[in-house]
Amino acid sequence: MRHFLLWVFLFCAVAVQGQTTALNFRAIKWAEVLATAKKTHKPIFFYAWSPSCGPCVGMARDVFPDSAVARYYNANFVSYKANIDEGEGKVLASKYGIQSLPAYLYFTPEGKPLHRSGSGKPAAAFIEDGKDALNPSKAYFALKERYAKGDRTPGLLYSLSSAPGIMQEQALCNQVTDQYLKTQSAQEMASPKNQEYIFNQNVAYESAASRYFLQHQPAFVSQFGQEAVSRKTLNIISQAARPFGGKNDLVGLGKFQQSIGQLLPGESKQWQDVAHIQYLLSQRQRNWPAYVEAILAYGQQFTAQDSHTLYEATVYLTAFVEDQSLLTKADQIILQAIRVAKTQTYLVARAKLLHKLGNDAEATIVATEAIAAATKAGESPRDATAFLAEIKK
Repeated sequence: MRHFLLWVFLFCAVAVQGQTTALNFRAIKWAEVLATAKKTHKPIFFYAWSPSCGPCVGMARDVFPDSAVARYYNANFVSYKANIDEGEGKVLASKYGIQSLPAYLYFTPEGKPLHRSGSGKPAAAFIEDGKDALNPSKAYFALKERYAKGDRTPGLLYSLSSAPGIMQEQALCNQVTDQYLKTQSAQEMASPKNQEYIFNQNVAYESAASRYFLQHQPAFVSQFGQEAVSRKTLNIISQAARPFGGKNDLVGLGKFQQSIGQLLPGESKQWQDVAHIQYLLSQRQRNWPAYVEAILAYGQQFTAQDSHTLYEATVYLTAFVEDQSLLTKADQIILQAIRVAKTQTYLVARAKLLHKLGNDAEATIVATEAIAAATKAGESPRDATAFLAEIKK
C-alpha cells in the first residue's frame, strides 16, 4: 500500500510538472475559449501566428516551452492560438485588426480587449506583456480609453505612445507622440529619459520625434552608439521614401531629398542616395538594372557606414531576379559588404546567390566560411548549416 501511494504521489508530481513545462494553448474554438474564460473568471491570451512568420518560429522554439512562461501564463490566462492564414484565425485577424506577426492580444474574461503587443522577444519580456495586460496603468486599451475621454497629461501621453499596442495604429502613434513632446521643454527634451523615448519611437519622418532625432544625432550617438543611430536613420529614411516609389512620384522624391539635405546637411548625400534606392525598390514595375547600378555606386562610397543596404539588395536580387548578368553584379555588391563585415548573415546571402548562379562548389566553400564566422562570433551556425544541408540534397 505504501509503495502504491508513493507511486501515485510521484505520478501526480510529474503530471503537475508536465503541465508547467510549456504554455498550454487550448485546442478549442474561439467561442469555447470565451465560454471557458467566463466560467473560470480568467482573462484570455490570444496568440496570432503564421507558418511564414520567422519570429513565430523562435517564440515556439525558445519562449513558449520556458518553465517560467508556462507557470505564469497557465496560472493567469486561458491561452489560445490561431494561424491567421486559415479558418477561424483568418476571421479573427480581420476582426481584431492584426497587421503584423507574431501578435499577442489579451482580453477580459468577458472578451473585452485589455492589451496588445507583438514581435519576437525573450521569455522575461513576454511575461512582462502578460503582467502589463493586468495592470490598468499599462494595459493598452485602458490607456487608449483614458485618451479618448480627454486625458492629455504628460504621463498618459508618454505611457500610451510607448505601449507596444499603438504600433498597430501608426496615425495615432504619430499624433500622441507629437502631443507628448509638445509638453516637454528644450531642457527636458535633452534628458536621458526623453532621449531614450525618442530613440525607441517608430514614427513617421514628418513627426516631431523623428525630426528631433535627425537634427540632434551626436547626442544620440553618445547614448546609443553610431551603429544603432545609423540603423535608425536608415529605417526612417527608407520608410519615408517607399511611398514615392509606389506612386512613381519623382517630384515627391525630389522634395523629400531636399528636406533630407536641410535636416542632415553633413550627411545628405548618403541619405539622399538611400531614398533613391528605396524609391527604385518600391516601384511596382521595378527597374532592376537601375537598382543594381544605384546600389553599386552607393557601395563604392558608403559600404563602411552602411553594409546592411548592400546585404538587403543581395537578398532581393537573389529572390526576384533571373538575369545572370545582374546576379553577377549582385555578387559584387555582397562582396563589398563582406569586406566590411564577414558575418554569417552576409556569407550565407552570398552562398545562396552563388547557388542560384549554379556555382554550388563555391557556394559550399562560402557556407563553410559562414559556419566558421558564426562559431568565432559565438553565434549558432543554424542558417549556414541548414543551407549546406539544402544544397547537398
